[in-house]
Amino acid sequence: MKELALLLQLTKYDIKKQKEVNRVKKVIGIVLALSLVVVAASAMAFGPGQGMGLGMGFGGDCGCGIGENLTPEQAKKYTTVQNEILPLRQKMIQLRTELMNLRAQPQTDWKAIADKQKEMVDVRIEIQKKAGKSDVTGYCPGFCGEGRGMRAAKMGRMGI
Repeated sequence: MKELALLLQLTKYDIKKQKEVNRVKKVIGIVLALSLVVVAASAMAFGPGQGMGLGMGFGGDCGCGIGENLTPEQAKKYTTVQNEILPLRQKMIQLRTELMNLRAQPQTDWKAIADKQKEMVDVRIEIQKKAGKSDVTGYCPGFCGEGRGMRAAKMGRMGI
């Protein structure tokens, strides 16, 4: 008789344990299903996309190739301007890194941040001046309407 009572207790214990395991499985299943729904909804919300594009370079927002349709003279001018602007772009990268380091400090020095940003504006203006003086045009005709020069196509904003 005691054996039968012991067997019934073990069976009741196993049944309770099995119910608890089933409950945990249901919760895990629901959480996974909700996670899948959230991931699918966010993928649909953002759409297929086209990636990062051409960037801020020559023809940045045109949708055409960099330097496409340039005559040899224009390509030479373009290369010359790129070489002239390169040290300024490197300076801009350095200033941006310094600015990020200033912002990461525990005690934010707002005057130093403002000074660094003003220095970045000065470099940006210098880039724009050099790009504007270059007078390279016609690098992206057709898709963009007319061939646009560096001034109209954000060339002056390179390195920002």
